[in-house]
Amino acid sequence: MTLKKRLLALCMAVVMVFSLCSISAFAAAPTDDKQPVVIGRYDAPLSECLEPGMAMQVGIANVRVNSYATYDKNDGVQVHVELYVPWYSSPKPKFTGMTGNVKLTMNGQSTSKYFSEVATGDETISTDVDTGRKASSGTSGTVFVSGTAVALNALANGGQFSISYDITIP
Repeated sequence: MTLKKRLLALCMAVVMVFSLCSISAFAAAPTDDKQPVVIGRYDAPLSECLEPGMAMQVGIANVRVNSYATYDKNDGVQVHVELYVPWYSSPKPKFTGMTGNVKLTMNGQSTSKYFSEVATGDETISTDVDTGRKASSGTSGTVFVSGTAVALNALANGGQFSISYDITIP
């Protein structure tokens, strides 16, 4: 072999050795901090979950309601409530506030928690509600979320919503 080929082969060998040395031989140590598990979800246009008898205003047609429940054995059931407009829709809302109630029914008992969120003209508005309810694995229940949101450029004088979805404790 020529000198250039030998030099190139030596350089390649050195690079391979350094690259092998940089690979970690150990996996990351497991942590005891487990993330909450999503146990139920709801996502639909606001127009599908208006309070019965409420006239739908044209400006709220593109707003969606997203809610999901998570469970953590230390914290119990947590409910996330969010109103948003998909990135491809227009006009974008400018939310100024949202109030409502989360009701969780499990084992024949209900827990209600009031929520209120203030915004300064944001495109989305969301809140997390801690129900404090814990249950054993396999317990099923229902989450009911109702509320009203106010936004400029999308909800005229406000939009009411009422949704529900089933949950099961993992």
